[in-house]
Amino acid sequence: MNRGRMNRLPVVEAPGFETECYHNIRLSIVQAHRELMPWYYSHFMNLTLKTAGEDLFPVIRFEEHLEVYSDIIEETPLPDCEDWVEQVCDCIDKGRYLVVYFNWRHIPTSRYFKKQDIYHEALVYGYDDSRQTLQFVAFDVEDKGYGSSEVPYSLFNDEMKRLVAEDMHSQRWFAFYGFPASVISLRDSQRTRPDTRSMYFALDRGRVRASRTEKDTFAAGYYVNEYLAGYFRQLAEGRPLQVREFVYWNIIVHKMILHKSLMLQRIDYMQGSAGSKQLELLKALYVKVKTEMDRVKWTSIKYQRTKASVYLHQLADHFHTLYELEKRAAAMMMEFLTLSHLNLNLGH
Repeated sequence: MNRGRMNRLPVVEAPGFETECYHNIRLSIVQAHRELMPWYYSHFMNLTLKTAGEDLFPVIRFEEHLEVYSDIIEETPLPDCEDWVEQVCDCIDKGRYLVVYFNWRHIPTSRYFKKQDIYHEALVYGYDDSRQTLQFVAFDVEDKGYGSSEVPYSLFNDEMKRLVAEDMHSQRWFAFYGFPASVISLRDSQRTRPDTRSMYFALDRGRVRASRTEKDTFAAGYYVNEYLAGYFRQLAEGRPLQVREFVYWNIIVHKMILHKSLMLQRIDYMQGSAGSKQLELLKALYVKVKTEMDRVKWTSIKYQRTKASVYLHQLADHFHTLYELEKRAAAMMMEFLTLSHLNLNLGH
């Protein structure tokens, strides 16, 4: 195929959710379309925690996962086709993206090229007939943690055919994530402001307190901080944490920092359309939350370097402070959202 054409759909190369792969790929699309930003700031309100064994760092993630995008994007599986490149270019010309899976061992711009088998997504957003390449964003390409790169038409076509022929069964666990390819279309969005109802009920259902008497337990919202305060206190009193968990620990801390930063971004966005004294107070509170979370990061690094238990006690104190701050912030946010909803319904 050589039509002498090129086309690129808008993407954002740094959505900020690098520790949440599924989200990051899709938010590269969402954040590139201004009309979808009210939806974006209506979600990702809560963190959740689930314990994973006594010597494993707890699993912490954003509450919403697979179903969250159904309001704004439609994903249609593309199991096989005669000409993969032609299919991709036609989709892009119609304003549709493709999420495709590669074995990155076969992709030259990947850090895993000729090293190891790694199956993971790429978001294809453009093509260039003159260069005979497709443009995509993905993880660990071009010496970047997440960024843009390109793949030749011929290699793309061969890799997709190989995936279908050889890997459909072995990688079946990715089926509901879009393996080997899915077409992504934007739904019409008329929303002009964040959905305060969605935000309110997210905060309301996020008040789940962990059990201290069970090995496997669950927490949500500000109670994640309460659990971690007790968790680090236990570590300081002698319950060991394996060194192999440090990398995962740091990923979790990064994820929690992202949550605090997103809450601040959300408040800034809301202030743009509805400035209020209450939002100013809420922002000041979340500035303290973000500062305390930054202290968690540096204290965690100090402990991992020195193994001194004093830092575990400090981490317990930091998370207790975060618990108190976010408990107040959640109540304040819910009150603001309630008043905003009432004022909107009354036409104020």
